[in-house]
Amino acid sequence: MPAKYKAIEKVNPRDPEGPRKFYPSLQTDGRVTIRTLAMEAADRSSMSEADSYASIANLWNLIPRHLAEGKIVDLDDFGVFKLSITTEGSDTLEGVTSRNIKSISVRFMPGPAFMEILARVQFEKVANDKTTTV
Repeated sequence: MPAKYKAIEKVNPRDPEGPRKFYPSLQTDGRVTIRTLAMEAADRSSMSEADSYASIANLWNLIPRHLAEGKIVDLDDFGVFKLSITTEGSDTLEGVTSRNIKSISVRFMPGPAFMEILARVQFEKVANDKTTTV
């Protein structure tokens, strides 16, 4: 099934008075839950739905724990998770403390097999109900 997109009109933030352009914008088509993933995984393996759910649930507990310990979590062909921080500078070496860390986020870098699947994504343009300006 192709990924859907529609055209949106954008203003150039560097030149708000300049010409606007239209760009493709991906449209989501619902949400897939862990329960759905577990059911699909069970259908493709010898594991029960409950076992599949438990395996996925273990990952969502283990990945953050290892990230919090400063580790990079490498899931082979699926990809790599690692922490990233936004910081504020200090005038002196001694002035750098954990208060200089303003936010923390998780970066996901897809692995080769993941990217191979994404490279085959087909796209389908959907009609705009009205022009969206961003």
